Amino acid sequence: MPPLTPLGRKAFELDTRKLASDIIVAFLAQALSIASSVATTLILPKFLGIESFGYWQLFLFYVSYIGFFHLGINDGVYLINGGESRSRIDKKDINSQFAFSNMYQLVFSALLLLVALFGPFEEERCFVVSTTAILLTINNAGLFLGYLFQAMNETKLFSFSAAIESIVFFSGLIALLILGFTDFKPYVLLYCISKAVRLLYCLTKSKDIISAGVEPLSLTAERSFSSIKVGIKLMISNIVGQLILGVIRFFVDLEWGIEAFSVVSFSLSIASFFLMFLTQVSMVLFPHLRQASRDSVEAYYVLLRNSLSVLLPSLYLLYPPIALLLNLWLPEYSESIQLFIFLFPLCVFEGKMDIVGTTYLKVLRQEKKLLIINCLTLSFSLATTLIGTYLLHSIPFILTCVVFALGARCLIAERTLEKTMRIKHSPVSWTALAISMAYIALFACADQIFAFLSYLLLYVGFFMLNRKSLKPLGASIVKALKRN
Repeated sequence: MPPLTPLGRKAFELDTRKLASDIIVAFLAQALSIASSVATTLILPKFLGIESFGYWQLFLFYVSYIGFFHLGINDGVYLINGGESRSRIDKKDINSQFAFSNMYQLVFSALLLLVALFGPFEEERCFVVSTTAILLTINNAGLFLGYLFQAMNETKLFSFSAAIESIVFFSGLIALLILGFTDFKPYVLLYCISKAVRLLYCLTKSKDIISAGVEPLSLTAERSFSSIKVGIKLMISNIVGQLILGVIRFFVDLEWGIEAFSVVSFSLSIASFFLMFLTQVSMVLFPHLRQASRDSVEAYYVLLRNSLSVLLPSLYLLYPPIALLLNLWLPEYSESIQLFIFLFPLCVFEGKMDIVGTTYLKVLRQEKKLLIINCLTLSFSLATTLIGTYLLHSIPFILTCVVFALGARCLIAERTLEKTMRIKHSPVSWTALAISMAYIALFACADQIFAFLSYLLLYVGFFMLNRKSLKPLGASIVKALKRN
């Protein structure tokens, strides 16, 4: 492997103190997001009903793909400027690209709005598509600046912007619930308002960039297309990664209707709730790793790979108490809770992939390999979804197959990185996949108490077998504590 210094920066050791500080701030900001997530995941379905909650989830589903319309410029700016300080970036160039991207996204927004107004949609879907079109430019403009903050290693600003959005949304949500709104539309509008407030905050923290002026249109277009060329692979890869689960929700809506879509989406939202914590780590890691030496990058890879493989499967022990509480609170979603058995491993595989796989492939500028891996996984997910939908008519089959696909994707990404960095492969990742499949088999087929006790014994054995893999993590924590 060539040294990492060609990434454009002088190599130095990873600043663990700053890294820890950024992660703590990210988690604190995430605490506010958690309040919003709890409200939308657990309280909102209690008031909206299954059908109305389904349309709310449909809106969130559509919104998750509007990042496609920035065409990769956000990711390009992020990758090109990753590790650079605010004082070193070309502010005029960045502002020019920001304005250019907003212009062409307004065109996309207008076209999507026309589709919504004149397309063959019932009233509820027309509203969902229309608000998605309106939100398109607002959301992506905020993401552009948020990505820039992360690239400049100003992740605290990104965390604060997320916190402000959560405060606005959560406060409005509580007000709407108190006032007794049982239709999904006011909540959709509130979501759009919270995104607009986040954008305004990002703009105030980017005054020096926004006020830097713009380059001539021809030069701006040239540099924007250069950023798109750099970022489009990562953007498509991210979209493809989302579609791995997205195709399931699309075909469930198509074949089983909005109520089944609501049930499956509720299960996915619970899984996403746990993933929120892990995504904060990956957000903070990227700029730090871009600045680090080759030895530091490799050492942290081994530490993260082994530690996450051993520790994350312990989450499965939380299923029985979570299922019990959800059944008491939302008995009408009992089917969702059963489906959650098959989706809980997403927390393990998606979390590990986000922190180790995706982050490291971006650091090493291996976006093409990430795209290939995601495309292969999507192909498998689509094939099994079609089989499960039209031949077996089984949602559990579809979910089990996608979990296996995501586990395999994580392993393939690890092997790719290990070959690139010439790092010895560890069997602990394969063991983590095996224990995850054992969890599904136990909780899906056996009595809950028996399943819990059996898995507890299995995990204790797994932990004892791989406990040596955690020694570097323990040493790193002790070292950080001594520094403080």
